[in-house]
Amino acid sequence: MTDLLLVVDFDGTVYRGDEPVRRYARRISESLPPERAEHYLAVLERYLAEGVAAARHSTDTVEAAALRESFDHWGAAMNLARRCFGASAAVVETAFTHTRQDMLDPGCELEVVTPLVAALTELRGAARVVLATNSPRPGLDALLDRLGVAEAFDEVLPGAAKPDGLRRILQRELGEDLRARPWRLFSLGDHYYNDLAPAVEIGAAAGYIDRFGRADGPATAQAEIAERLLPAIHAWVRDPRSAAVAAV
Repeated sequence: MTDLLLVVDFDGTVYRGDEPVRRYARRISESLPPERAEHYLAVLERYLAEGVAAARHSTDTVEAAALRESFDHWGAAMNLARRCFGASAAVVETAFTHTRQDMLDPGCELEVVTPLVAALTELRGAARVVLATNSPRPGLDALLDRLGVAEAFDEVLPGAAKPDGLRRILQRELGEDLRARPWRLFSLGDHYYNDLAPAVEIGAAAGYIDRFGRADGPATAQAEIAERLLPAIHAWVRDPRSAAVAAV
């Protein structure tokens, strides 16, 4: 039985594509006056195209700050809506719940990161593969089935409440090895503070999918897309101690 643990994020890691977040933003925009809604959607599109650099085009300091402080596209949609356009927490939460249902529709375009999923399926046995996502349980199992990725994981942990929830998961999974043998862990994701910081801070290995060029912190390996991190994952499986050292 393996003692290696590979923790994988979901949104932006196992699948990618901007159609879900566009639907999320459109649902939020329905609560805004038409001109405000149009501006909100235009700013989000700029973020999707340019990432953090989109902040340079904004003459509104609050809007620019919201863009700079958004670690992924979901965060950008939410931050802009709440901080700049006055959308309520209830509107944002309801929009997200409905968007998760939208994602079950075959008409909602999603791209499974097939090379990653194939690698995870293959690695089960060499490592315990756990999906940890902040998304709630309702609708998640159906979405995993729609994407055809459920068999890639030994366990699925919804509502993980990362980053603090991830720290609790790691404590549970690694026990005394959290400090003594942190190299047992490799964490993979696209939100540095949620997915990677809890691993890096204990000296474990981490793979950073940095689509928007944020460079929020150190990692064993980083790339714009998940496929380019597969060599780092395989290297960790072969020699976990050496792979983890690079992340410290």
